[in-house]
Amino acid sequence: DGFVVLRGLLSEEQRTRLVQRVEMLWSEEGEQAGGENYIENGARRLANLVNKGGEFRLIIAHPEVLEVVRAVIGPFVRLSMLNARDVPPHTDPRMPFHSDSDHGGKVDETGYYVCTAIWMLDDYTRLNGSTRIIPGTHRSDKLPKEALADVTATQPNEVVVEGKAGDVLVFNGHCWHTGGANATDVPRRAILAHYIRADHPQRLNQKEALSPEIQAKMNPLERQVLGLDD
Repeated sequence: DGFVVLRGLLSEEQRTRLVQRVEMLWSEEGEQAGGENYIENGARRLANLVNKGGEFRLIIAHPEVLEVVRAVIGPFVRLSMLNARDVPPHTDPRMPFHSDSDHGGKVDETGYYVCTAIWMLDDYTRLNGSTRIIPGTHRSDKLPKEALADVTATQPNEVVVEGKAGDVLVFNGHCWHTGGANATDVPRRAILAHYIRADHPQRLNQKEALSPEIQAKMNPLERQVLGLDD
């Protein structure tokens, strides 16, 4: 189908620390939050998280997530971006169906090259607009905007992927997906780890984005995944 939910990867202590850190960053960065990537109307964004707190290191090269990512795009992977996104209560950012390869095209001659991990900091439910995926579309060799009459409309074969806070949804980035409206009284916060095959450029060049102090703290596997020695 192109996706899997890894249950309970975050302990409650880890989840709490991550929530506290992203909320602090949203407060500090204000209207500029997410600007290193893009600012989204109706949602809160953060970008370049590897450079913004040791709390995020556990996400960079988590073994269970990396195992899935490598199964999708091969053994040589790089972290392309580490961002956060929150859909606040009673908002509908109207994200269209898209694939995370929209910026670079379809599957290339070597195969799949993007894979995404959504670390759920809150429960993901149908009511709060959890991620919707159209299973198998990573094999379509099409982008949603080429095949769907309305990329914002509900699709008959879509699946709403639900999970608990601390779960991680990992999916083939070529799979068509979107997020829905949050009709509840609580936020829907997540950290988004975008991985890319090493022969493709990172969306955010981590070697340029990370301070020397942050780079010096990384272990060999983290350095490899971040592309610091490329």
